[in-house]
Amino acid sequence: MMRKLCSALLICLAASACSETTKVSDDLEQSQTDAGNPTGRVEREGASPGERPVRIGEGGPRFEACQGAGRVANLRGNEELAVLIAPFASAESKDSLQAGQFLHICSRSLDQQWMGVVYSPAPAEGEEAIDCGVSTPVRSKRNYDGPCKSGWVESAFVKLVAG
Repeated sequence: MMRKLCSALLICLAASACSETTKVSDDLEQSQTDAGNPTGRVEREGASPGERPVRIGEGGPRFEACQGAGRVANLRGNEELAVLIAPFASAESKDSLQAGQFLHICSRSLDQQWMGVVYSPAPAEGEEAIDCGVSTPVRSKRNYDGPCKSGWVESAFVKLVAG
């Protein structure tokens, strides 16, 4: 009796596995029928080749999404600090910041030379600054996706004010 029950259970499991395998292979086959996108991958809109997004939540779900704050400093004269798409000197510039601009520091490069930052554009006269949404915890690590701007700056030009 027990042997027949086990055999029946194994047959049911095998049949279930076969039907699931067929479904997965059907999905794969369907995604590969698109000649323009055989892998089914979707690129982020507006992403530049070589861009490395700023990550938030690196401290975990009990800490703010960006754990530090700073201001642009150590610039000469009327220089501006370049905001780059990736943490290396030859990366494309996407914006620039004035001395004194406030930044949320969200991540760093392995060599600590670059900071992944989030910043709000300077508000027009009479307007309030935008809340970038990085002062509260997030459930897990993820790429920052707005509403403020983000990018990579050289850490030598950031004076820490918190964190």
